[in-house]
Amino acid sequence: TPEQVWDVLADFAAYGEWSNFSKIDGVPQEGTRLAMKMPGMSFGATVTAARPQQKLEWAATILNASIFCGRHTFVLTAKPDGSTHLANVETFSGALVWPLQGLFKQNEKRRANGYDGFNQALKRRVEARNELGAVERASDQKPS
Repeated sequence: TPEQVWDVLADFAAYGEWSNFSKIDGVPQEGTRLAMKMPGMSFGATVTAARPQQKLEWAATILNASIFCGRHTFVLTAKPDGSTHLANVETFSGALVWPLQGLFKQNEKRRANGYDGFNQALKRRVEARNELGAVERASDQKPS
């Protein structure tokens, strides 16, 4: 469900346990600063949207957004079968985007694979937590 996906997505402290982000320090609350660590890079970002079960977004800038802004957005949508569709999108804007286009194109496949890896790891984490919860509920219901 969107609630179950959000619980994992918004638990930044646990990212190092399951995701390809090494670490995110901060809280998923609009306006808060995040310290992001990924393999090979560290950067700061600001949470620009945090609507539980719906949308999480952060943005990182170089100097200011008119120079360069990288925005990462997760949108959760409930599907009729009870599962959740997750859109995981990164966009770039500002004056430096055009001069850096070659770099973006070189890294496009790596980023796409990284997002797919993140999405699959998120799915596995949510499913594992759901299975653990089902086992715990079943053991609570057994007569003593």
